Amino acid sequence: MSPSNNTDDEGCMLVNTTQNVIITGAYNGIPQTLILNLVSWLCLIVLFTVLRRTAWNYGRMALVQRTKSRWTSLFYRDVDGDALVNGRRSSEETVSIDEGFFTWLPAVFRLTREQVLAKCGPDAVHYLSFQRHAITLMFIVTLISIGVILPINFQGTDLNVDSSTFSRTTLSNINGKSSWLWVHTLISISFLPVSVLIMRRCTGRKPVPTSMTGTIMITNISKADRSESTIRAYFSHNFPNIQIVDLRLAYNINLLNDVLEKREMVSEALLYSETYYKKTGKRITVKPKWCGGEVDALEYYSNEEKRLKDEAKRCRAMVLNDPIGIAFLTLPSYQLAEHVINHFNLHRGWVLSHATNPSDIIWENLSVQPGVWYVKAIIVNFFLFIVLFFLTTPAIVVNLFNTMVAKPESSGRISTVIFEFLPTLLLWTMAAVMPAIVSFSDKFLSYWTKSQQNYSIMTKTVSFLLLMTLILPSLGLASAEAFVTWTFNHENDTMRWDCVFLPDKGAFFVNYVITSGFIGTALELIRFPELFLYVLYLLQSKSKAEKSYVKKAILYEFPFGVHYAWSLAIFSITMVYSLACPLIAPFGLIYMIFKHVGDKHNLYFAYGPCDMSGVGGGRIHSTAVRLVRVSVLLLLVSMAAWAGLRAGFESRTIVLIMASIVAFGTFLLLSPFPSCTPPAPLQEESSVRLTEYVAPALTKPMDTPLSSTPTTPDYGASSPVTNHSYSPEPINI
Repeated sequence: MSPSNNTDDEGCMLVNTTQNVIITGAYNGIPQTLILNLVSWLCLIVLFTVLRRTAWNYGRMALVQRTKSRWTSLFYRDVDGDALVNGRRSSEETVSIDEGFFTWLPAVFRLTREQVLAKCGPDAVHYLSFQRHAITLMFIVTLISIGVILPINFQGTDLNVDSSTFSRTTLSNINGKSSWLWVHTLISISFLPVSVLIMRRCTGRKPVPTSMTGTIMITNISKADRSESTIRAYFSHNFPNIQIVDLRLAYNINLLNDVLEKREMVSEALLYSETYYKKTGKRITVKPKWCGGEVDALEYYSNEEKRLKDEAKRCRAMVLNDPIGIAFLTLPSYQLAEHVINHFNLHRGWVLSHATNPSDIIWENLSVQPGVWYVKAIIVNFFLFIVLFFLTTPAIVVNLFNTMVAKPESSGRISTVIFEFLPTLLLWTMAAVMPAIVSFSDKFLSYWTKSQQNYSIMTKTVSFLLLMTLILPSLGLASAEAFVTWTFNHENDTMRWDCVFLPDKGAFFVNYVITSGFIGTALELIRFPELFLYVLYLLQSKSKAEKSYVKKAILYEFPFGVHYAWSLAIFSITMVYSLACPLIAPFGLIYMIFKHVGDKHNLYFAYGPCDMSGVGGGRIHSTAVRLVRVSVLLLLVSMAAWAGLRAGFESRTIVLIMASIVAFGTFLLLSPFPSCTPPAPLQEESSVRLTEYVAPALTKPMDTPLSSTPTTPDYGASSPVTNHSYSPEPINI
């Protein structure tokens, strides 16, 4: 049965067909969406530049510009306090001094691989490398879609529509029996080797010294064995010829962390108050309670610092007397660690594995027992599945808008620009909320490592985004619940196929990609959620002396899992519809370019470094490459389904089905192609970097005062510089 543009079934995702237009009614509102997005994008970029220059004080380079007044001093800083902060100018900050409103843009392009590697770590290098290769692949897809496929689709006459109709550019305009469709078939199959050849170049060698250390992580240690002497004696007896370089026990440091954070805030506030008094001769007052009176800041913070220092000492003593069932055993080489793990006899339930990089470990979460973790995982993932699968489907928002707001009687009162633009914006908003829900729930699960947490966030978010923004809308279904009903209700099979491959439905995806490419990437630069938290924390501070600590505490690590998911979702949508709706390809390319520039800026200037280069840390990068191949597989599956619906089980359909099977077996089962991070070669003993596996909270001195000069950066500014030791081998990006 041929697809129809009109279906009365409530399960189909509705398409607004109002004809009252302001700008133009051509191409199903795509020009209107593009114009509105361009205007919004320009406004957001100007807003970001103004905030960055005059208020937000983004970036490492901003540390040397603290003499100019700020019109948002209520939220960002006190003008008097600017003179108290003496920023340090490092070699990295001399790359570009932000003396103009738009100089941040060329500064991003001038950033070199070595600078990104030194400040942001190897994961940032691989993430940007992945984006560059994805842009190259998308550029090739765009050239073929616009240069070859679009003219073929446009010359078709199956729909009998004029040239101003979007349907004229889609695959639906070609008769299902036309020989021209062999061009689409061959090109879709050719994308397989092209994607493999391009993405396999994203195989730059990851820096390996910290990821190939000879440290073993021992878990499931009983209380009777939680002592260094017991563990050391066991390994010395069973492996007498192997030297034990270091042995560290893990502890529950959550309470100690809370006390140390409060002490650090109080110490910095005290330092600020003392400096302010010396500079101005005036005393700062503090309001300990919202409804209480004000007291002298110097006296209050001095008493608080003494109290918290004593409390920190007591907490540290309590922590060291109660280790958890985890230990880190360091041997001279990775080979010896591998030998011990392979020849270890199960001793009282101990579990041995290679330890990841210490900076990859979330030390606060090590105290969560595996049994408790699995119970939390089952409960959280179940509720997450219910909420995202049935209640927050973005297409539901579009349908509610079209059925409840965009009614015929309201068409005279509300502009059609809103009809065409707002549903797409709401769809993008819901798609942006889903990763936030997934991230929050995964952080609640308390993963032991950052790499595991980011990997889980990426895989879950990609799955939900592809289901809600690609698969269900492609089937014309308003929700996952409608999909389940469709699956088990066989009476409406014939009618349900009317929902699939509607000629004008491709405009829905084009509008979505346009909104993601312009408004979406601009909002990622501004980072409103972080700004909201920043303002909230500032309002909660007891005095302006605490604001310097707030500005440092608000510095987050770059969420690789979320950003990988967003990039892969838009890439997959563009790839799947690149042949059916060629007009989507250039906007997908624009999204990838804007996304790359915005992420490069945020990685270097706005977020702190996130090092996941330990054992297992490269899985998120290699999985991202595999998901690019999955998007090509989805293209083949969609082309095969379309051919089967339009032309039946004929030769072209058989070829596409066979190609899909081969691609599935090759990419997902056999996987003979190298991924983004192949296993690193074993290091010689002399090249292994020995690191101490100790929680940072246990290494902080209890009595040493802070530096005499507060140098905390403003919101979004410099992150702490970490010195990485890397392999001298070049990294291919």
